[in-house]
Amino acid sequence: MLDRWTVTVSAVLMGFIAVLLGVHLTQETVAAQMDMGDMPMGKYRLTMLTEPAAVQAGQPFTLTLDFFQEDGETPVTEFDEVHTKPLHLILLSADLQQFLHLHPDYAGDGRFELPDTILPQASEYVVFADFTPTGDHQQVIRTTLTTQDVQPAAVELTLSETEFVAGPLRFELQLPEELNAGAETLISFHVTDAESGADIDTLDEYLGSGGHLVLVDSAAEVYIHTHPAEHEEDEAGGHGGMAGMTMAEQYGPHIEFEATFPDVGLYAMWLQVQYEGEVYTAPFVVEVTGEVAPDATMEAHS
Repeated sequence: MLDRWTVTVSAVLMGFIAVLLGVHLTQETVAAQMDMGDMPMGKYRLTMLTEPAAVQAGQPFTLTLDFFQEDGETPVTEFDEVHTKPLHLILLSADLQQFLHLHPDYAGDGRFELPDTILPQASEYVVFADFTPTGDHQQVIRTTLTTQDVQPAAVELTLSETEFVAGPLRFELQLPEELNAGAETLISFHVTDAESGADIDTLDEYLGSGGHLVLVDSAAEVYIHTHPAEHEEDEAGGHGGMAGMTMAEQYGPHIEFEATFPDVGLYAMWLQVQYEGEVYTAPFVVEVTGEVAPDATMEAHS
């Protein structure tokens, strides 16, 4: 039988090895864009592994994710396809300058695999695993993944311009005069040709929708993933109508989203659309300054 000294030394060595490998994982469950009462906290568990174990920025690695029931042993085996995918994986660098929206392949028995993953910069990445177990509500698990040679990076969000150019597209952000916490907010974008200024009304359908919008607070603890306001997804992953949609199932030039900011402060957001087969991402930073009464209905939570 091992004595207490041997056990203590072994524990210290294991911790030291983990630091050397450069991979640090923590996890917690967060609620998505829905009523808090519909979202049991801590109901599912996630184990995330990398191969090789030491992740280096700019170098490919395989990411493996295993989802378990609350006991941490029973796999979650059935997942609903939401916006054409059983799992949406969002990775954000610590300074919120890098945004990745990935879709690992389901290998069965609760396991998802993503080969040839590349992280663009050395950082501690916040990971949001967004999934819906069959028969349950949408779930979001927050964890972290750290690369080697990571340097401490403070988040220095500043209010962004209201226009951003990505490839051939220009995105204009349109907001109410004041953003209020706790109140449903309409977030609009107008999409035009970056050179001619002509309206773009031929955006492709992207993951079953006319666009995707992800928002987080400056601490990356509040997570909101929303879709065009008039978009309605059916159980088969199809969609209903939305403003700007044509008979050819194309979108634009105006896209509207609804979201509720749970508190005041700066929020980073990333709009994603698809145009002529290419996905384009437009980042923005907005500030929520107006706070509503405490008894106001809340639709988004951390």
